[in-house]
Amino acid sequence: MVAGALTDALRDLWGPGLVFLALCGWLVRRAFRAARNESILEEQRLRDAFGQVGMGDDTTSTSTSTSTPTPTSTSAPTSTTTPAPPSPVRVPPQLFRADVRGALQEHLDVVARLQAEREAATGGTRPDVLWVRSNPTHVAWAELRPGNREVICVAQIDDGAVVARWQFG
Repeated sequence: MVAGALTDALRDLWGPGLVFLALCGWLVRRAFRAARNESILEEQRLRDAFGQVGMGDDTTSTSTSTSTPTPTSTSAPTSTTTPAPPSPVRVPPQLFRADVRGALQEHLDVVARLQAEREAATGGTRPDVLWVRSNPTHVAWAELRPGNREVICVAQIDDGAVVARWQFG
């Protein structure tokens, strides 16, 4: 009697139990894949941040170590690992203390012109520009204004002219 009840209970739980185990296995597998992908992305971000793009890639090191060396396989990585040097920008005197990495030259000129206009309007007090960043259509910069107040300024640029401006802070 007890053996029959135990057998009936196992038979009733057998299907849902297998489904549960399969679902758990699938979720664990997905979690491991996500962790591996995140690790790879973080490694790429670190390489990009330190300027070592393409150097020490896991895929290139394993493929070159396992295959036989040929002239074409050794010459291809050297041409892709050397990034083109960015063109130097001329920093206007109003922005000599600012970090201008990633800013376009025309946007630096616009920010310098806006700083000169602000200096003329306020009677000679010019806020310090901390950093300038830009993309093809917008420029953003941080100003340190009197009272130790930091303000983020954004301007939309079209053909060297300011189309719209925003301030935050």
